[in-house]
Amino acid sequence: MRDMINKHKQVKDSHYCVRITSDEGKIGRELLEKFQDNDKDIPTILTSSQMLTTGVDARNVRNIVLDRSIGSMVEFKQIVGRGTRVFDGKDYFTIIDFRGATNKFYDDDWDGEPEPFQPGGTSEPPSPPYKPEPPEGSEIISDPPFEPPKPKLKITLGKNRELKVIDIETRYIDENGKPLSVQEFVERLISQLPGLFTSVEELRQIWSDPDERETLLGKLVQAGFDKEQLATLRRMFEAEECDIFDLLAFLAFEQPMATRKARANQVRTNSAFFKQYQQEKAQQFLHFVLNRYEQTGSTELSRERLPALIELSDLGTTKEASNAFGGKPADLLAAFKQLQQQLYHVN
Repeated sequence: MRDMINKHKQVKDSHYCVRITSDEGKIGRELLEKFQDNDKDIPTILTSSQMLTTGVDARNVRNIVLDRSIGSMVEFKQIVGRGTRVFDGKDYFTIIDFRGATNKFYDDDWDGEPEPFQPGGTSEPPSPPYKPEPPEGSEIISDPPFEPPKPKLKITLGKNRELKVIDIETRYIDENGKPLSVQEFVERLISQLPGLFTSVEELRQIWSDPDERETLLGKLVQAGFDKEQLATLRRMFEAEECDIFDLLAFLAFEQPMATRKARANQVRTNSAFFKQYQQEKAQQFLHFVLNRYEQTGSTELSRERLPALIELSDLGTTKEASNAFGGKPADLLAAFKQLQQQLYHVN
C-alpha cells in the first residue's frame, strides 16, 4: 500500500507516505512523532496494520482508510476515535471503507462509550498491536468479484413526489452520532429548505448574488449540510454536471436541472450582454470566468475568487483589470455580479 501510494505521489519527499509497524523500530517511532506534529506536513499518510487501535494522538487526522475487516466493536470505536480529535479548522473527518467495517455504525452496540477491555471480563479484547505484513516486493493478484450494477433507490416524499438516487452505499451521521439512511438525509435536507427560501425566484435571486449565496451556504452548514455533502448529493442524483442551485431547486420545487455547460452557453450567445463592455479584454475575462464556472462550478463565482481569476486570466493586476471595465474596482465587481445574474436568470 505504501509503495503504491509513493509510486503515484506528486510530492517529491520520500516520506510522503510511510509504513509504521513494529519492524521499523526507532525509525518508525520517529516518523510517527513527526506525523503527530501538527506543524509538519511530512509524513502526510501513514499505513499500518493496527496502529489506529492504540492511543495515537494525531489531532489533525482528516481521513481514515479501512482496507481490512474489523470484527471487534471496541477496535472499531478506537479507530474512529483517531479521527474525532479536535483541531483548529477541522470540522469533520472522512472514513473511506473498502471492507464494510462502517456497517458497525448500524449495530446496536455502537451507541455509548467504548468499554475498556478487562481480562476475564465480557468485553471483547482488541486485536494484537501488530499484524505481520507481506514481505517487501510481494504482490497478490486476484480477479475482482463480479458486482452487478447497483439499482436506483427510490425515495417517496409524498403522494406525487418520488426521487431516485444511484449511490445507496453513502452513509450520513447526524450531529448526535446517529446513522441516517439516504432517505432520512434527503428528507431532512428538504425539510430545512423552506426556512431558507420560499420560491424558486427567491432562491434564484439569492444564488445569483455572490454575497447572498455565501450566506445561504453558511446557513446550510449550520443546518448540517456542508459543501462536500451537497456535492455528494449531486453525484447521487446523477447531477455532477449541474449547479448546486439546480439541485436545491429540484429538491425543493421539483424544477428540472440544467447543466453548467447549458447555462454558460446561453450566456455566451447573449451578444448584447458582452457588447456593453467595449474593451476586448473585458469580454475575454468574462468568457474566461464562464469557462471556469463550466469546469468547476459556482465556487469560481465567489467574491474571494475574483483576484485569483484575474491572475489566472493573464489580465494583469486588479487595477489593470478594473481599467478594462471602466477604471474602478467597483466596475469590475459589478460586471462579475452581472455575469452571474445572466447565468441564473436565463432559462
